[in-house]
Amino acid sequence: MILNAKKDINQFDYLYSKYYPKINSFIFHRVKEESARNEIVSNVFFKAMKRLTIFRFYDSRNCGFSSWLYRIALNELSQYFYERKREKKIHDNFEWNLPTGKPIEVDFSIVEKFLIGLEPDEQNLISLRFYEKLSYAEIGEILRKKEGAVKVQTHRLLKKLRKRIEKEIDYERS
Repeated sequence: MILNAKKDINQFDYLYSKYYPKINSFIFHRVKEESARNEIVSNVFFKAMKRLTIFRFYDSRNCGFSSWLYRIALNELSQYFYERKREKKIHDNFEWNLPTGKPIEVDFSIVEKFLIGLEPDEQNLISLRFYEKLSYAEIGEILRKKEGAVKVQTHRLLKKLRKRIEKEIDYERS
């Protein structure tokens, strides 16, 4: 389908329909303003469509189309946060959008507090792994890192979060 879309841009509709839910979901977990989310998602697909002719399965790891779209999305998010840097800090824009209608038995306020305080790259890793449910290999492809490095970074990040949360819980108990 990618080759067909390269030849006839009208074929891009199929790619858009197939990958829109994934990219929209990823952006949804990072940006709380609906209009900004919509603009970012639109920019991702506009840039992908515009640059589709230069897309190829490049480098030794054979970058997939969805990874290419996630890279564009990461760049768009970075640009979005950079432009708003003076107005707000990046972590103020992080929004936890939990599925509605499902009962939540755990109070996530403590967890959310620490997740919001993460660096943007760490927030991206959490979003890709736990919201988008991507494999370590897919995340590595998107972030241009080795799968093992992504596993280690995720493990260290979760360990760091666990320590911070445990300290907070112990502090609140005393």
